[in-house]
Amino acid sequence: MTDAEDSLGVLESVAAAWPSCHHVRIDEAQLAEVCAQICPGDLRLPTWDFPVFYRADPDKLAGQILLFNAVNFCYWGEPRWEVEFGGRWWDGSLAMLAAIHRSLEAGIPLLEGAFLARLRESELRDIMRGRGALPLITERLTIWQGLGRVLSDQFDSSLTAVIFSAGGDALRLARLLVHCIPSFDDEWSFAGRPVRFYKRAQLAAAMLFEAFDGQGWGKLSHCDRLTVFADYKLPQVLRRLGILVYNRELAAAVDSQTRIPAGSRPEVEIRIATVWAAELMRRSLTPRLPDITALHLDYWLWYAGRQQGPDVLPYHRTLTTAY
Repeated sequence: MTDAEDSLGVLESVAAAWPSCHHVRIDEAQLAEVCAQICPGDLRLPTWDFPVFYRADPDKLAGQILLFNAVNFCYWGEPRWEVEFGGRWWDGSLAMLAAIHRSLEAGIPLLEGAFLARLRESELRDIMRGRGALPLITERLTIWQGLGRVLSDQFDSSLTAVIFSAGGDALRLARLLVHCIPSFDDEWSFAGRPVRFYKRAQLAAAMLFEAFDGQGWGKLSHCDRLTVFADYKLPQVLRRLGILVYNRELAAAVDSQTRIPAGSRPEVEIRIATVWAAELMRRSLTPRLPDITALHLDYWLWYAGRQQGPDVLPYHRTLTTAY
């Protein structure tokens, strides 16, 4: 398979769409200044050694990562949703991983397609029990049920069979998720052309690679050709760094926490700008850091986002199953 045939087309579609963006611009001088301050030791891949990951069984860990990414979106309910696990409370994506881990420890067969296909809302609410509000609970139920049917019909009811079918290729795994499981599709129409992000499908492949340190279920080639994962946190950090600049109308909407509809031009532009800015950062850093990938930058930005203080500018509010 050639490079062209094996490409997800994310970066290509973003590059083609970027010149049509009007709500967001990239301050390339500021981008260069930020990149000049990044040291080799600042860039690393995550090991995902949080206790919410099911490390006791490699097969279950791999299944947990795929199951998690099927519903890894939109955690910004009020009050914020949290799950208790291992003697502490977790929020955001780590709360979802904690809920799955807790259920697996309790013997709930969450990783089996037949169980997921029959999952009831009352069971899902019990799995997600905690404090605060988890948005889009009905959508998460529908997604897990659909995933269960696909697993039962095509993959012998097994999440790890999906990984096995990818033949050790991260791009093929992401494509498989997008094509076989509709909830992983993340393509939008923008300025008369399709723009692809595939945030959760790419993240599933990357997390497997990182959590398994490139071995076992994480032995995946072509991870260096994944992009950053366009979500809420990355554009928030890029904006704080002065790399992304919103026009007055969009800045007012984001700062007032006004909801921006999924698929609207401003929302898609934020995601386009996020992926393209990260690619420009990668290109800027490559001459002195030749091994840098989008995964390094994604984690650098994601980690910076988790360290932000309470007075930081808010992230954009979009109710979506894409991220």
